Amino acid sequence: MKENLIRILEDKQKNIFSISASKKIIESEISAIRKQLNHHLDEIQHHFIDELNKAVENSTKKIQSFIVSLKENQKVIDECIEDLETIKKHATDMQTFLGIEKLEAKLKKTENNFQSCVNDHNLAHIVVSYKLNNRLQDINKEINTFGKTIVYVKPCELTIQRRKEDQAQVVKFKTEPKSSIDRITLTLITKMNTTATKVTGCCILPCGKLVVSNYMPAYLILLSSDGNIEKKITMSMRMGNIEHFACVNNETVAVLSSSASKIKLVDIESGKTCRKIPTNTPCCGLTYNEGKFIVCPENGRMQEVGLEDSKTKVIGSQMVSRYTTTFGDTLYSIKRNCNTIVCHKRNGEILWTFTEKEVLDRPRGITVDGHGNTIVAGVNSKNIIAISADGKKYKILLSQCISPWAVFYNQKSSCLLVSNHSDGHAFVYSVNYL
Repeated sequence: MKENLIRILEDKQKNIFSISASKKIIESEISAIRKQLNHHLDEIQHHFIDELNKAVENSTKKIQSFIVSLKENQKVIDECIEDLETIKKHATDMQTFLGIEKLEAKLKKTENNFQSCVNDHNLAHIVVSYKLNNRLQDINKEINTFGKTIVYVKPCELTIQRRKEDQAQVVKFKTEPKSSIDRITLTLITKMNTTATKVTGCCILPCGKLVVSNYMPAYLILLSSDGNIEKKITMSMRMGNIEHFACVNNETVAVLSSSASKIKLVDIESGKTCRKIPTNTPCCGLTYNEGKFIVCPENGRMQEVGLEDSKTKVIGSQMVSRYTTTFGDTLYSIKRNCNTIVCHKRNGEILWTFTEKEVLDRPRGITVDGHGNTIVAGVNSKNIIAISADGKKYKILLSQCISPWAVFYNQKSSCLLVSNHSDGHAFVYSVNYL
């Protein structure tokens, strides 16, 4: 009974932690939406002010042009009056006759010009006004909440031992059956050109935006959820390259360079490094989950690095990996210098291995879906495959791909991001379990 109580207490503590983590994610997503709304309103306001300035400028030019024309006519009339006074004082009768005839012709032409201006409606007043979008006027009435908080209960997975009539009975509380790998299908949602030429990683932020990293020159590409490039974040020359990166939240990504023994936290908005976390050695693989980084050193065993305290410790696994990802407490790693995928615990216990070179050759990107199925990109085999949660089965999801390198599964949207290594193309797929 005591063991059962301990299991339940530990499970409930994990539940509290997961609720707290969900709260942070929700707050981050709401903040990101608010920033998007502010940015959008700033953009449409800027566009409206530009239109207003152009309208005022064009109207002013039109009036000024009319004023210039009027002043020219006024000048001609003044000259005619001055000439007439001169004729009266000094001209002979013949000169007076000829001079007046010439003045009449000049005045006639000026009068025609003046009438032409009047007929073109130049005497009308120009008024600049505006019509406000009704949706902006009604926004306070129609939108009065960001959304609705949803609390639901899902089955737990605990093994509880019950003793009845001196015999131990094991009662298991299981989650819903995991989706069969045979039923996984992909549906293309978006195809985009990231402009990256040496992709090393990709991710989908909690807010739905996409990030792709380029090895050298070292930069990050931020894209909207529909694949449009929003900004390019160039790393400093001292960084050298981006070996890999991981998403921390909507505002921050963690970046690794093979030439530095540190994790750099980069602010997406400013593009600046906001913090550096030391590692014991240069690393090539990186993943992040619930306040902890798991890094794959160039040589040696994996390390766990705390986001808050920056403490580094070697974890129990003897696995020498190039890339790794997590699902709960389980690690899924690409073994160094071979075509083997290993599922293992942090204490070093190997759960399963997958080695099928004819199916998966030169694996690079690795991610895990919401059912524990491992999704891997094969560079030489030019495919994306899924390995079942128990490691016994596989399914080729995509074939005849062009240099597939990085993959990322988003648990919230059930979407898979696949990025090619050198042609700049990336794809977002909906992952279905039919």
